[in-house]
Amino acid sequence: MNLIRRMGRQAGFASRRADYVGSAVVELIFPPRCALCREWLEGQGSCLCAGCQEGLRVEFEEEACPMCAATVAPYEVRDGRCGKCRGRRPSIGGTVRVGPYAENLGRLIRNYKYGGRDQLGALLGGWLTQSVANAPWLKRVEAIVSVPTHWRRRLRRPLHAADALALVVARKQSLPHMPILRRVRAGPHQAGMSYEQRAKNVRGAFAVRHGVSLRDARLLLIDDVKTTGATLAECAKILRRAGAAEIYAAVVVTVGRGRPADRRS
Repeated sequence: MNLIRRMGRQAGFASRRADYVGSAVVELIFPPRCALCREWLEGQGSCLCAGCQEGLRVEFEEEACPMCAATVAPYEVRDGRCGKCRGRRPSIGGTVRVGPYAENLGRLIRNYKYGGRDQLGALLGGWLTQSVANAPWLKRVEAIVSVPTHWRRRLRRPLHAADALALVVARKQSLPHMPILRRVRAGPHQAGMSYEQRAKNVRGAFAVRHGVSLRDARLLLIDDVKTTGATLAECAKILRRAGAAEIYAAVVVTVGRGRPADRRS
């Protein structure tokens, strides 16, 4: 675990510096309008109006499976799993989310990833931190790893949501962020693909950086959107091959049936 401690010290300064710069930018450019409906805000101390906060509260309260974070009906979870993940052998020991990919939260994540609203990262990262803080396995986690994107896509879209969100959670939970995963193959966008198609698409797409050993490490894997879970499962498999003993996951939203799927997860 010396690698985790060493990388944690290196990442600590970068995280604090990025947080300072990010806070200054938010104070300077965040508009006095609701981040969702664009109504003017009047001294509410929030970037959301009262109506949108209420809409989000309702979405946050939807029940989720503690294993895969899918939206579930009351009493659907048995023995810590829902019907969607009960028959599968999990590579991840538990997953938490902020909420479902519903009207309000879905629009926020789209604005953040594709709408040039980078400042929303602090808001979404704060909510994700709260979800992680309530996880029963949090005390077991030693470091945070984010799902990577291919370097070609970074050229087209400099913001990488998973990295930015992971840095927020790492700082607030006083855990090191370890950028040890890399995407070695881009592959096509995954919108509209089934779980089997997505699993095939991401197979062999990730690798642990050269020289990294994760012997008995207990890690938290972070991504922004979870659709079928194929991407998270593939990353977890690669981390376990490198020696990790336990993998948990946290995402901002999970996509359910009948809702638009994210391009990657």
